[in-house]
Amino acid sequence: MNNQKEITISPTTRIEGHGKVTIVLDETGNVANAYFHATEIRGFEYFLKGMDAFRLPFIISRICGVCSTAHTLASVKAIENIFGTTITETAEKLRKLLIMGQVISNHSLVYFFLTLPDFWFPLEENPSKRNVFQIIRENPEIGKKAIALRSFATKILDVVGKREVHVVSVIPGGLITPLKESERVTLLQEAEKMCTIARESVEMGKELFDKNWEEFKKAGDYMTHYIAISKDNLIDYYDGFVRIISSDGKIVSDIPQKDYLNHIKETRHEWTYAKFAYLKLNGNEQKIVQVGPMARINVSEKMDTEFSNEELKEFKKKYGNPAHSTILFDYARLIELLYACEKAKEILQDKSITNTNVRVKIEPKDGKAVGIVEAPRGTLAHEYTLAKNGRLMDIKLIIPTQINNIAINTNLKDAAKEFIKNGEIKPGLLNRIEMIIRAYDPCIKCAARTVSNHLKVEVRDCHGKIVKF
Repeated sequence: MNNQKEITISPTTRIEGHGKVTIVLDETGNVANAYFHATEIRGFEYFLKGMDAFRLPFIISRICGVCSTAHTLASVKAIENIFGTTITETAEKLRKLLIMGQVISNHSLVYFFLTLPDFWFPLEENPSKRNVFQIIRENPEIGKKAIALRSFATKILDVVGKREVHVVSVIPGGLITPLKESERVTLLQEAEKMCTIARESVEMGKELFDKNWEEFKKAGDYMTHYIAISKDNLIDYYDGFVRIISSDGKIVSDIPQKDYLNHIKETRHEWTYAKFAYLKLNGNEQKIVQVGPMARINVSEKMDTEFSNEELKEFKKKYGNPAHSTILFDYARLIELLYACEKAKEILQDKSITNTNVRVKIEPKDGKAVGIVEAPRGTLAHEYTLAKNGRLMDIKLIIPTQINNIAINTNLKDAAKEFIKNGEIKPGLLNRIEMIIRAYDPCIKCAARTVSNHLKVEVRDCHGKIVKF
């Protein structure tokens, strides 16, 4: 007889997309398992087949309204790799500026509006009061800083990308139009102010972490492999190798971007629409891996902007190199917010970005290739197969959230065990569960893009133990 009971949290709040959590209790009232479900389906890998390559970047960005620019850039990189196209230096600089705009937009949204209440209020606080609006009532200046950062990011995307959401300037071969000098100057003036606000935001975040660290570190400490783009041991969102490090910080491999998908394999489970992905090493060995802000912090030895590099040094000294605690995703996100503001300022100081040579002639070809960028949530890959007529024959997307999916579900199970014992539920369960999910900043819309046959795969953690759901 099955005496298992279930606790359902639906919907999970302050995340991108629709999800729920199911906690399964055994006959003694203790946690047997926990699941983070994606409850929606998108279908992008189906209806894009047969589409003309030149339309792909504009349509694929609709997979998400938050990280759409990253999808556009990964898309055009894949197409250019098939065509054998090399864009101009000016076009590449402007694309990198767009990525910084995307990072600032996402990280300021996630920190101020989604995760800050998790730091500001105790776990036992009523969820109806545990939100950004209550924080702004108590401290209106925080709201002003959040809006200022988001506004700056929007201006970058609007001026360079020609749209605030789903940019339209980026095309195979470069960009449609160059940046005007007057636009560069205006954005640079804003960048100066945003660097100051970002530094203040980091300081506020550090105070909150110091105050709550004893509680935060209970959210989970997972020693996994990490993946991120790295160039000359620096954090990078566009160029470089895809670096894999082990849980003790050793470099496992620096993979050329074109070979990345040879090391990432997919699986899925019948209880969620979101796919899972794992790291494949040494033949058939499968490993849990994480991507995103903390993975980039762990993989990078330094940052090439002044204040973010200082914050990186302090982070590594205080929390370890690599760091593993789940809530440190939020801390790493703040460091990246500062980096993106500083990097945007650095790019805008370069007058050469207003050169008019932003587009090269392209020669369409058939073939197969991958395009990779670091999206705000982690390493994002688009792989396309194009026919001679320029139509999409096959598509494969590896989304950051599906890579983090195994860690998210494992983390939830451990958190539930702390709050549920012998059928008794401690106060704060809901807030702790949602706090863990939000730390990963999952994008369910991107991860739940297709339906495929169930494939059973044995995935192991860093100690060789099989992870089961």
